[in-house]
Amino acid sequence: MKTKILLGIVGIATIGIIFIVVRAEKGPTKILSKNISGEIVGDQVWSGTIHVTGDITVKEGVTLTILPGTIINIALTDDQHKGSAEPFHDPNFPNDPPFYEKEKITIRIAGTLNAIGTSDKRIVFTSVSENPTTYDWTGIDIFHGRLEYAIVEYAIGNVQLQQYSDVVVANSIIRHSLGCCIGVGHSKSISPQILNNEIYNCGHEGIDNAGGSALIKGNYFRLGDRSIQPEPARGGLGMVVYKNTYPTIEDNTFEDLTTAIFFHDNSKYPEEQEKKVTLRNNTMKNNVIDINIDPGYPTDVIVTNN
Repeated sequence: MKTKILLGIVGIATIGIIFIVVRAEKGPTKILSKNISGEIVGDQVWSGTIHVTGDITVKEGVTLTILPGTIINIALTDDQHKGSAEPFHDPNFPNDPPFYEKEKITIRIAGTLNAIGTSDKRIVFTSVSENPTTYDWTGIDIFHGRLEYAIVEYAIGNVQLQQYSDVVVANSIIRHSLGCCIGVGHSKSISPQILNNEIYNCGHEGIDNAGGSALIKGNYFRLGDRSIQPEPARGGLGMVVYKNTYPTIEDNTFEDLTTAIFFHDNSKYPEEQEKKVTLRNNTMKNNVIDINIDPGYPTDVIVTNN
């Protein structure tokens, strides 16, 4: 608990009286091995085994700290029942199950995430199911902060970076997702850092980069076990880069993928003059296609040195 000492002086005639007020300030709330759901309006520290039973929203200005070794088990149903009741279905993947927002849990960090594990005490976000699928929950949406030495698995879109650039995802394992393992820049053109992660068994693609100038460095993309996907023969891409998106993609390894990097001629944002996509020092191993470029994608913005 923190304390604040307030000093004040009261004058009585020519005699000064000094008084001291001691006021206690409450620190972050410590959450150890509890069930949790709903809005988080004050700073919290998670540890032990946390059971998420419904949508979590960390309010703007609030910090969620997750200690090394914490296990976050996400339930298969959402006790908050928020969002649309209408099913969403991706027409490009007809065998994917429909997504019902009211039924699936989302962890939304509108404040700041401070989730830094260690190599031997990773922070784990996983399904509570003993027989998990790649669509047991929705995923974690990070506005600000750092996710490091973590495992995120069994969500429709495991990690979403859509709002601000001051996010780092590093040294983590991001795997077993129905859609993209990491989505970047679909809501705003942002430039986070995605560093030294292992990214695999992503139903559609490892990273879906729709906008901004992200740094994507030192990651290992691979196919993984497709048998748990509803449509094993489809997807399995390393990265999708939309037109008018300008990441730096360097020192990554792409192995055994259907396509390592796909440059998509769809665009969510206007062209930015003088901006380039940089491909530098990447390693391609046993991919069906290393680089695939849509006919409408401007190849002159791609600078390669691999």
